[in-house]
Amino acid sequence: MQNEIQINLVATSLTLFVMLAALVMAGYFALRRRVFLAVVSIGCFLVLFNPTAAMAEEICKPIRFADGDTFNFKRGGELVRVRLAGFDAPEVGQPFSRRATDHLRMLTLGGAHCDCYKSDRYGRSVCIVRTLSGANVAPLMLKAGFGCIDPRFEHEADPTDRAQARAALEDAQTRKVGIWSGVDTQCAAEFRKEKRSVQ
Repeated sequence: MQNEIQINLVATSLTLFVMLAALVMAGYFALRRRVFLAVVSIGCFLVLFNPTAAMAEEICKPIRFADGDTFNFKRGGELVRVRLAGFDAPEVGQPFSRRATDHLRMLTLGGAHCDCYKSDRYGRSVCIVRTLSGANVAPLMLKAGFGCIDPRFEHEADPTDRAQARAALEDAQTRKVGIWSGVDTQCAAEFRKEKRSVQ
């Protein structure tokens, strides 16, 4: 599998063709003064006009992992740094950091689906990452005890993913696995804040 975006060109081409046809039909009906049919044609165009639709299916194959929630992949010749949405893995230097990285590597072995929706202040692409079988990686990492939920960004997840993440976190805490197996567990956000205050 190549380390680049794989877009379904047939579906994309068909969508563009139908959009063009809808615009042509709208123009034709407008010239013929068939207002209702012109409006319907414009409506069809607007329904199909979604610039992100063609990029919704992005296969990314991680090539280097910084930690349990950050990896790089190649998009064509460009290196893309991804920050996984939905959880905050232990930082390098924290307990379970290496195991979290290994678990993320195992979940994305062979590739993953990346739905990137914004860039963060460090220039990373923030992405909802799913396994090739479609499972959201964030709840899987949380269930294994390899992360916390950052309340600052929880609202960005859709309700289903948010509920799965919360249930997975509670399950890990109840079973005392991963970072929850010790005492005085510290989430990555607290660890970073403490580090900044010392500097």
